[in-house]
Amino acid sequence: MSEAIVMPKLGMTMTEGTIVEWYKEVGDLVNEGEPVLMISSEKLNQDVEAPISGILLAKNANVDDQLEVGAAIAIIGEEGEVPVTNEGKAEQPAADPEKVEAVQSANLVKTEQMKSKGSRIFITPLARKMVKEQNLDKDLIKGTGGNGRITKRDIQRVLASGYDYQAASQVAAALAVPTSFANVESIGEGLNPMRKAIARNMRRSLGQTAQLTLHRKANADSLLDFQKVLRNKIESADIDVKLTLTVLIARATVLALQDLKKMNSHYQDGQLTEFDEVHLGIATSLDDGLLVPVVKDAHQKTIGALAKEIKEISTKARNGQASGDLLTGSTFTITNLGASGIEYFTPILNTPETGILGVGAFQDELILDEEGQVKSVKKIPFSLTFDHQIADGALAAEFLSILINYIENPYLLVL
Repeated sequence: MSEAIVMPKLGMTMTEGTIVEWYKEVGDLVNEGEPVLMISSEKLNQDVEAPISGILLAKNANVDDQLEVGAAIAIIGEEGEVPVTNEGKAEQPAADPEKVEAVQSANLVKTEQMKSKGSRIFITPLARKMVKEQNLDKDLIKGTGGNGRITKRDIQRVLASGYDYQAASQVAAALAVPTSFANVESIGEGLNPMRKAIARNMRRSLGQTAQLTLHRKANADSLLDFQKVLRNKIESADIDVKLTLTVLIARATVLALQDLKKMNSHYQDGQLTEFDEVHLGIATSLDDGLLVPVVKDAHQKTIGALAKEIKEISTKARNGQASGDLLTGSTFTITNLGASGIEYFTPILNTPETGILGVGAFQDELILDEEGQVKSVKKIPFSLTFDHQIADGALAAEFLSILINYIENPYLLVL
């Protein structure tokens, strides 16, 4: 029986993917696990592999076409077999692959027109049952099956990401923007796939949260001394670990999140979830954008283990080797602009997270010590953006105080 290659969901906020390159043509033999095409979405390129071995019977999209998550990209089956969708309905054979693609594109346009006019909506029996059980409005669901039929996969997509035809109005209401800017499909229009994904994610973040940023400095002299001591120990032991300040700040952040778990939380679909585990996102700059690879279970890792993993995931992100799993599941994010000379900034939340910590460049300041003598110290600025729906300023300030205590007393990082 034939099986569809579907558009994968590579990231938490991914809703669609763009076809970048086809490696196979209709009629070619493919093996299970063999790359069939490359897609681009959520700021990265990713190969899509064949779910089964067989013949590529049909392609449903061309290069630069965009398909929603869960939509059938292509069909694989036995030679001469009539393609069958995941719903078990046989597709009508076409004279050639170009006609298959043309007919399917025409059906999609026709479906859009039918929905806008309130005409008949095609839906499979299983999908109809799911609509009834979940109390959904099928008029707001975009069908991706044959003739625009709503399928089980469409229902699953809506349950995970929301209605297709209500999203634009929701964005307009949340952002309070004029009607001309209300169409979510227009966000990032004309940009490359990475910038388009960033544009949509940032607008979604600002539209769904009440963001506020607090700023505070920490005395970094003790942290720098601690880093020097550890580096000497690492070098003496001939251990291959690069101990950066980002690593030490990451360790301090993990401990602060464990002390104040309300900041280690998600607010999504009307539900607030606090986590015991810390999955730390590390914002990583690329030539034309950024990625946020994730250190999973960061609370269980030593400083050395954190150093190795942060280096590994950042390298994968910059080399285009980051998988969807590596870019999802974070509970809190750190973004460091210190190398760019930036002191304070207002980072945008990586929704549905409650907080994101911005790290700025070192500043030299003159202070009076306990004996009344003037001395120069290194200060490191922090910018904590948080969702004011979840946390008040007092809670965010408490988190910064806990974090700074670890920064200014760095030997606590190894206890």
